[in-house]
Amino acid sequence: MKRLIAATVFALPLAAMAASDDNLLTNGSFEANVLASGSWANFGSIEGWTTGHKGVEVRNNVAGSALDGHNFVELDTTGNSQISQSFATVAGYTYELSFSYASRPDSQGTNSNGISWSLGTLSGNVGRNTNTSWATYSTSFVGTGDVMTLTFAAMGKSDSFGTSLDNVSVTVLSSVPEPQGYALMIAGLGTIGLLSRRRRRNA
Repeated sequence: MKRLIAATVFALPLAAMAASDDNLLTNGSFEANVLASGSWANFGSIEGWTTGHKGVEVRNNVAGSALDGHNFVELDTTGNSQISQSFATVAGYTYELSFSYASRPDSQGTNSNGISWSLGTLSGNVGRNTNTSWATYSTSFVGTGDVMTLTFAAMGKSDSFGTSLDNVSVTVLSSVPEPQGYALMIAGLGTIGLLSRRRRRNA
Protein backbone atom coordinates (compact mmCIF):
# COMPACT_ATOMS: atom_id res chain seq x y z
CA MET A 1 0.00 0.00 0.00
CA LYS A 2 2.82 2.41 0.89
CA ARG A 3 4.43 1.75 -2.47
CA LEU A 4 1.14 2.43 -4.25
CA ILE A 5 0.67 5.73 -2.41
CA ALA A 6 4.23 6.83 -3.16
CA ALA A 7 3.83 5.92 -6.82
CA THR A 8 0.57 7.89 -7.02
CA VAL A 9 2.12 11.00 -5.41
CA PHE A 10 5.05 10.80 -7.82
CA ALA A 11 2.99 10.08 -10.94
CA LEU A 12 0.44 12.89 -10.63
CA PRO A 13 2.92 15.78 -11.11
CA LEU A 14 4.59 13.93 -14.00
CA ALA A 15 1.26 13.47 -15.75
CA ALA A 16 0.48 17.17 -15.43
CA MET A 17 3.95 18.19 -16.70
CA ALA A 18 3.52 15.95 -19.71
CA ALA A 19 0.35 17.87 -20.59
CA SER A 20 1.76 21.33 -19.77
CA ASP A 21 2.10 22.34 -23.44
CA ASP A 22 -1.39 21.16 -24.33
CA ASN A 23 -4.42 23.40 -24.53
CA LEU A 24 -7.11 22.06 -22.20
CA LEU A 25 -9.74 23.77 -24.34
CA THR A 26 -11.27 22.33 -27.50
CA ASN A 27 -11.29 24.50 -30.64
CA GLY A 28 -9.52 27.40 -28.92
CA SER A 29 -8.68 29.06 -32.23
CA PHE A 30 -12.12 28.35 -33.75
CA GLU A 31 -10.76 26.38 -36.71
CA ALA A 32 -13.34 23.55 -36.56
CA ASN A 33 -15.74 25.39 -38.90
CA VAL A 34 -14.27 25.50 -42.40
CA LEU A 35 -14.88 28.87 -44.11
CA ALA A 36 -13.45 30.20 -47.35
CA SER A 37 -11.20 33.23 -47.08
CA GLY A 38 -13.32 36.38 -47.25
CA SER A 39 -16.41 34.70 -45.78
CA TRP A 40 -18.23 34.61 -42.45
CA ALA A 41 -21.26 32.93 -40.89
CA ASN A 42 -23.30 32.87 -37.69
CA PHE A 43 -23.50 29.52 -35.91
CA GLY A 44 -25.88 28.38 -33.20
CA SER A 45 -23.19 25.99 -31.96
CA ILE A 46 -19.50 25.36 -32.61
CA GLU A 47 -17.27 22.51 -31.51
CA GLY A 48 -16.18 22.70 -27.88
CA TRP A 49 -18.17 25.81 -27.00
CA THR A 50 -21.65 26.47 -25.65
CA THR A 51 -23.09 29.57 -27.31
CA GLY A 52 -25.59 32.19 -26.20
CA HIS A 53 -29.05 32.46 -27.74
CA LYS A 54 -27.72 34.72 -30.52
CA GLY A 55 -24.95 32.28 -31.46
CA VAL A 56 -21.43 33.21 -32.48
CA GLU A 57 -20.04 34.82 -35.63
CA VAL A 58 -17.06 33.00 -37.19
CA ARG A 59 -15.00 35.00 -39.71
CA ASN A 60 -12.17 34.17 -42.10
CA ASN A 61 -10.36 37.26 -43.36
CA VAL A 62 -13.41 39.52 -42.98
CA ALA A 63 -13.23 42.77 -40.96
CA GLY A 64 -9.77 41.70 -39.83
CA SER A 65 -7.70 38.55 -40.04
CA ALA A 66 -7.03 35.74 -37.58
CA LEU A 67 -4.07 35.82 -35.21
CA ASP A 68 -3.83 32.02 -35.11
CA GLY A 69 -4.97 29.89 -38.03
CA HIS A 70 -7.67 31.18 -40.40
CA ASN A 71 -10.73 31.81 -38.24
CA PHE A 72 -11.63 34.09 -35.38
CA VAL A 73 -14.95 34.97 -33.76
CA GLU A 74 -17.10 37.93 -32.78
CA LEU A 75 -19.69 37.72 -30.00
CA ASP A 76 -21.91 40.60 -31.16
CA THR A 77 -23.74 38.71 -33.93
CA THR A 78 -27.22 40.10 -34.56
CA GLY A 79 -26.83 41.33 -30.98
CA ASN A 80 -24.65 40.68 -27.97
CA SER A 81 -24.04 36.98 -27.28
CA GLN A 82 -21.58 34.78 -25.40
CA ILE A 83 -19.64 31.52 -25.50
CA SER A 84 -18.45 29.25 -22.70
CA GLN A 85 -16.47 26.05 -22.22
CA SER A 86 -15.87 23.84 -19.18
CA PHE A 87 -12.72 21.85 -18.38
CA ALA A 88 -11.37 19.72 -15.55
CA THR A 89 -8.66 20.94 -13.17
CA VAL A 90 -6.38 19.36 -10.57
CA ALA A 91 -6.54 20.90 -7.09
CA GLY A 92 -3.46 23.01 -6.37
CA TYR A 93 -2.05 23.02 -9.90
CA THR A 94 -1.36 26.43 -11.44
CA TYR A 95 -2.85 27.17 -14.87
CA GLU A 96 -2.56 29.98 -17.38
CA LEU A 97 -5.51 31.48 -19.26
CA SER A 98 -4.55 33.32 -22.44
CA PHE A 99 -6.63 34.87 -25.23
CA SER A 100 -6.29 37.55 -27.90
CA TYR A 101 -8.71 40.29 -28.92
CA ALA A 102 -8.96 43.16 -31.41
CA SER A 103 -11.55 45.77 -32.38
CA ARG A 104 -13.23 45.69 -35.79
CA PRO A 105 -11.92 48.24 -38.32
CA ASP A 106 -15.41 49.72 -38.77
CA SER A 107 -15.05 52.98 -36.83
CA GLN A 108 -18.08 52.31 -34.63
CA GLY A 109 -16.39 53.81 -31.58
CA THR A 110 -15.40 52.57 -28.16
CA ASN A 111 -18.98 52.07 -26.95
CA SER A 112 -19.49 49.39 -29.62
CA ASN A 113 -16.57 47.27 -28.42
CA GLY A 114 -15.53 45.14 -25.48
CA ILE A 115 -15.52 41.57 -24.18
CA SER A 116 -16.10 40.45 -20.62
CA TRP A 117 -14.62 37.18 -19.39
CA SER A 118 -15.04 35.09 -16.26
CA LEU A 119 -13.42 31.95 -14.86
CA GLY A 120 -14.25 30.78 -11.36
CA THR A 121 -13.79 33.77 -9.05
CA LEU A 122 -11.80 35.67 -11.71
CA SER A 123 -13.33 38.10 -14.19
CA GLY A 124 -12.44 41.12 -16.27
CA ASN A 125 -13.12 43.29 -19.32
CA VAL A 126 -10.95 43.89 -22.38
CA GLY A 127 -11.19 45.68 -25.70
CA ARG A 128 -13.08 48.81 -24.69
CA ASN A 129 -11.13 50.77 -27.30
CA THR A 130 -10.74 51.14 -31.06
CA ASN A 131 -7.40 49.33 -31.38
CA THR A 132 -7.64 47.03 -34.41
CA SER A 133 -4.31 45.28 -33.69
CA TRP A 134 -4.40 41.99 -31.82
CA ALA A 135 -3.58 42.23 -28.11
CA THR A 136 -3.10 39.25 -25.81
CA TYR A 137 -4.33 38.98 -22.24
CA SER A 138 -3.10 36.29 -19.86
CA THR A 139 -3.50 35.48 -16.20
CA SER A 140 -2.78 32.55 -13.91
CA PHE A 141 -5.12 30.73 -11.55
CA VAL A 142 -5.06 27.73 -9.23
CA GLY A 143 -7.20 24.70 -10.05
CA THR A 144 -9.99 23.78 -7.68
CA GLY A 145 -10.02 20.08 -8.52
CA ASP A 146 -13.49 20.56 -9.96
CA VAL A 147 -14.73 21.39 -13.45
CA MET A 148 -14.29 25.12 -14.14
CA THR A 149 -16.12 27.16 -16.78
CA LEU A 150 -14.62 29.91 -18.93
CA THR A 151 -17.10 32.43 -20.37
CA PHE A 152 -16.71 35.27 -22.85
CA ALA A 153 -19.52 37.76 -23.54
CA ALA A 154 -19.93 40.82 -25.75
CA MET A 155 -20.29 43.90 -23.54
CA GLY A 156 -20.44 46.85 -25.93
CA LYS A 157 -23.44 48.33 -27.70
CA SER A 158 -25.59 45.51 -29.08
CA ASP A 159 -25.31 46.62 -32.71
CA SER A 160 -23.73 43.62 -34.55
CA PHE A 161 -20.29 45.28 -34.39
CA GLY A 162 -18.02 44.00 -31.64
CA THR A 163 -14.57 42.93 -30.52
CA SER A 164 -12.90 39.96 -32.19
CA LEU A 165 -11.60 36.96 -30.18
CA ASP A 166 -8.98 34.35 -31.10
CA ASN A 167 -6.29 32.00 -29.78
CA VAL A 168 -7.93 31.05 -26.46
CA SER A 169 -6.00 28.59 -24.33
CA VAL A 170 -5.76 27.14 -20.83
CA THR A 171 -2.48 25.36 -20.08
CA VAL A 172 -0.71 23.94 -17.02
CA LEU A 173 1.92 26.36 -15.71
CA SER A 174 3.03 24.30 -12.73
CA SER A 175 2.20 20.82 -11.50
CA VAL A 176 3.65 21.61 -8.06
CA PRO A 177 0.57 22.03 -5.85
CA GLU A 178 0.00 25.23 -3.90
CA PRO A 179 -0.05 24.74 -0.09
CA GLN A 180 -3.81 24.16 -0.11
CA GLY A 181 -3.30 21.51 -2.80
CA TYR A 182 -0.77 19.71 -0.62
CA ALA A 183 -3.25 19.80 2.27
CA LEU A 184 -5.92 18.15 0.15
CA MET A 185 -3.47 15.53 -1.11
CA ILE A 186 -2.21 14.70 2.39
CA ALA A 187 -5.78 14.45 3.68
CA GLY A 188 -6.62 12.06 0.86
CA LEU A 189 -3.58 9.91 1.51
CA GLY A 190 -4.39 9.87 5.23
CA THR A 191 -7.87 8.58 4.45
CA ILE A 192 -6.42 5.83 2.25
CA GLY A 193 -4.03 4.81 5.04
CA LEU A 194 -6.84 4.73 7.60
CA LEU A 195 -9.02 2.55 5.39
CA SER A 196 -6.08 0.21 4.79
CA ARG A 197 -5.49 -0.23 8.54
CA ARG A 198 -9.18 -0.92 9.13
CA ARG A 199 -9.18 -3.57 6.40
CA ARG A 200 -6.14 -5.28 7.98
CA ARG A 201 -7.85 -5.25 11.40
CA ASN A 202 -11.05 -6.73 9.97
CA ALA A 203 -9.03 -9.39 8.20
